[in-house]
Amino acid sequence: MYRLPLSEKIGDLADKDFVTLDEDTLIGVAAKTMRDKDVSCVLVTRKDSNSNDPIGIVTERDMLYRVLAENKGPSKVNLGRIMSSPLITIGANFSAADAISIMRNKNIRRLAIQKMKGGKITGIATLMSVVGNIPSQSIELAEVQLPKDLIGGGRGIISCLYCRSTFESRDKIKRHIDETHLLES
Repeated sequence: MYRLPLSEKIGDLADKDFVTLDEDTLIGVAAKTMRDKDVSCVLVTRKDSNSNDPIGIVTERDMLYRVLAENKGPSKVNLGRIMSSPLITIGANFSAADAISIMRNKNIRRLAIQKMKGGKITGIATLMSVVGNIPSQSIELAEVQLPKDLIGGGRGIISCLYCRSTFESRDKIKRHIDETHLLES
């Protein structure tokens, strides 16, 4: 089995290309920006603030589930209404293992990277940026993504954190996550 580079600094694995938009930006405009910049999320800032520090994050999935699935118009809803806030961050010098642990505990797939505590955002780490191009069948992604209490635990049922589908084995949920959710990242 392939071993993840868990001791590698998360700042080295993070994507340095990210987009920041203010909270009043309409979802339709944000989606076009994300497409044009080839990013899967945007960091959200306050409109009337002297600070450019992000206060939240919006992902493609947020747009799909919180706007389109609820039949809200992308030209009527702004980022501030659907963003996840507060923004979860990690220092650039923390390890990939630390980032995975935070993602597991917070049930998220993206972390903003700060150069130092309270410092500027320098990148975005996603589960895929941590896992990289490692063939998915070689690692236990279900174990990377699921809280420890959901794996095994004598319950016999494992729930997907993303869509709440249930599975009877690690192999089945691993395949589900790899084929369904990691392809979205």
